[in-house]
Amino acid sequence: MNRADFRPAGRVLGGLALLAALGACASGTEIRAVNAPGAYEPVAVVAAVEPEEGPQVNQWGGIIPDAKPVTPVDDGALGEIGG
Repeated sequence: MNRADFRPAGRVLGGLALLAALGACASGTEIRAVNAPGAYEPVAVVAAVEPEEGPQVNQWGGIIPDAKPVTPVDDGALGEIGG
């Protein structure tokens, strides 16, 4: 007999040894998932909104008018603001 006759058997035994080693690693202690402390507390809190005094300012620093335009707005132009 030569080496070529033993190669398939060696590969099968090597594969079985690898599977046994991986099975031994997987059969260790179990992993448990538990909730962290405070898991049932609310994530968001409702903020009390108080109206500001004076003109309102948007995120770009522009003043938001209190009144709507009196005249119709055509082609994206700004209408006159009446008060």
